[in-house]
Amino acid sequence: MATDLTPKTDPADVRVSARRHRRRALILLALAAFQFWMWGTRIANLVGTTGDFSTAFVAVHLGLFGAGIGAGVLLAVLGVRMWREARQARA
Repeated sequence: MATDLTPKTDPADVRVSARRHRRRALILLALAAFQFWMWGTRIANLVGTTGDFSTAFVAVHLGLFGAGIGAGVLLAVLGVRMWREARQARA
C-alpha cells in the first residue's frame, strides 16, 4: 500500500487575507512590547538592588534578561515585516 505524502496544493499558493495578516502582526508587536516592558522592569529592579546579590548572580540574571529582550526584538522584527507585507498586499 503506497501513501502519497506530497501536498495536493502548492504551499506558495496559500493565500492569507491582508486583514488577518495585520491582526497577526499586531499580536506579534504586542508580544514584543510586553517583552520589552517585562524584562526592562526586571532589569531596573535588579540594578536597583545589586548590593543585595553577588556579582555572579547579577551577571547571570542580566544575561537571561538580555535573552528575553532578544526574543522581544525578534518578535518586533517579525511583526514589522508582517505588517509591511500586509500593507503591500493591500496596495
